[in-house]
Parts: sequence; C-alpha cells; structure tokens
Amino acid sequence: MSISSTLSFPIETGVDLDFRPASYVADWCATAAAIQNVVGEERREQLHQRMAAGTLRYPVSARMLADHLHHRTRRAWVALDPARHISGEYLPRYERGENEIARIVVGTTPRLVYSLRAGTRMYPGKRPHFGQSTRRTGEDNKRYRLVGECGNAFEIPTSYSVGVLSLRELVALIDRVRAPHLDEAPKHLPFPERLVWWRAQREHHAGSLQRFVRVSSVVYPELGAFYRERLRWWVANRFAGSKGRTQYAEPLDGALEAWWRRGR
Repeated sequence: MSISSTLSFPIETGVDLDFRPASYVADWCATAAAIQNVVGEERREQLHQRMAAGTLRYPVSARMLADHLHHRTRRAWVALDPARHISGEYLPRYERGENEIARIVVGTTPRLVYSLRAGTRMYPGKRPHFGQSTRRTGEDNKRYRLVGECGNAFEIPTSYSVGVLSLRELVALIDRVRAPHLDEAPKHLPFPERLVWWRAQREHHAGSLQRFVRVSSVVYPELGAFYRERLRWWVANRFAGSKGRTQYAEPLDGALEAWWRRGR
C-alpha cells in the first residue's frame, strides 16, 4: 500500500505513487486516446458512454471528437443545455504539442474545469530528429501550465521538468498550485482541499463537500482514486457531522481506472 506524499494526510491509498507513464500521450486504450484533449466535460462523458462497450453502434460525429468546437458549433451546443454543456468548452486552446495530463472539475453550477497541460520545451533552433539524443534536442524537457475558463490566474510550483513526472511528483505539483481567488483559504492546505474549504464557507453538508472537487487523468488513471480517497478522508476529519464515507466515482473515471488496472 502506498502512503500519501503529504504528511498531513497519512492515509493508505492503494495506488502506485511511483508510477511514471512512458509519455504524456494517453494511447493505452481507445477511450483514453479519444477524450484526452476534448475540453468539454459533457462531451467527454458522452464519448465515454458511446465507447464504454468497446463498440460503436453509430458513428461518432466530428463535433464530439474535436478538442475545441468551432465558435458557431459551440454556441449551438451550449444552447442545448447551458448548465451542463458549457463546462470546459471555453478553456483556452492548446499550444502546439500540448496534451492535457490532468483535470480538476469543481462541482459548482455550471461545473468549472481546470486543465493541467504539458508540452515539450525544445531548445532554440532545435527540431525533433530521429537518431539525435533527446538531451541534444531538448525533447525530454517538459513544460506545464494550469488553465481555467474564467480567466483565473494560477501559479504552479513546477513549470518545467526533465522527462515525465511520476504520480507522486504530479500530486506534489497539483497540491502546491496557488490561485489569487483562494487567498482566503488556509495557506497550509493543498489546492484541492482549498477548493473544498471555499465551498465549506457556503455549505456544510459533508456528503456534498466530498463530491465537490474531482481530480482525474487519462494519463495517470489512479490519480482520481488517490484524490477521491484523500478528499473523503479530509472532509470526514475536518467537518463535524460527516457520516462515514461517501461512495463517489464518476463513471468515466471509474471505468478507465478499471481498464488500466486490468492491463497492467
């Protein structure tokens, strides 16, 4: 059993915190590859529902698979159900070579989506070239940024790394994110717990607080399980009146996590 890398949360998680993916491209299953960079949360969920059985009865439209919708298509899509369809659709566009490696979904109405992205930081004047060492070209140098839909500014502790992060290193990066709109929260709290703390100033139902923040990744399929357990533990210990553990897992995250575990 693995132990949380944050000593303030000494919980057993049952996940491999030393797991390190081969790359930031989620190509280990068709569903993960299809949804990795789709910004809209509702479109991601619908894609999962269509692909969950492993076969498609009907073709998936280009609109569903697009990372970003054309502005006219997006306007029409959001108008169908603004409260659900708008979530994630207005995230900033990807920079060249970027992939989403984790996302944080906040259970407001509509839901807010924060996207953690990784790209390659090439050395000036260098281009990827077969046979050249990655040290010479800079292909191993990764850069990171966290973006949101509402113009929120985020400060992340690790803007660059050499090679891909382990799950433990990714957790440390997410935990140490800082955002001006959360300055009122206790400084010692990790970023996901600060989001829950913000909600707790307006709502005190433990079950709702345990479901308020969802962290997930198609590159690190056990990331969701780690934060689901940790946030559940923190709410139960921080707020009086919590009645046990709330069973909570998004169907999409749960299915991807199960598929990934079976394939390891």
